[in-house]
Amino acid sequence: MTARLVGIPKLVTFRSEDLRRAVVTLPCMNCGIERYTQAAHGNTDKGQGLKASDAAIAALCCDRPGVRGCHAMLDQGGAMGKEERRAFELEMIAKTYIALIERGLLRTVK
Repeated sequence: MTARLVGIPKLVTFRSEDLRRAVVTLPCMNCGIERYTQAAHGNTDKGQGLKASDAAIAALCCDRPGVRGCHAMLDQGGAMGKEERRAFELEMIAKTYIALIERGLLRTVK
């Protein structure tokens, strides 16, 4: 009997440059500052070679001189516990999608 290696297919992570570009046009969903927004990926379902999906993305501001950005607050998370950080992340993702739809930057297909 010959041993067969069974491969486990790698999951394809959703990527959309158009979505990321639309997200950075929004103000920060946490503090409201404009022109400093980054596309912040959710911190779940990544690690060990897995990339975070663009489907779980939030409009959060970056660090600037003298100010810690909301994106860093999410990623480094020192100010929040694990459950609080997860709730914050989900809220920011939801607010981002609402803002994209309300501004006509994300549309459904018929």
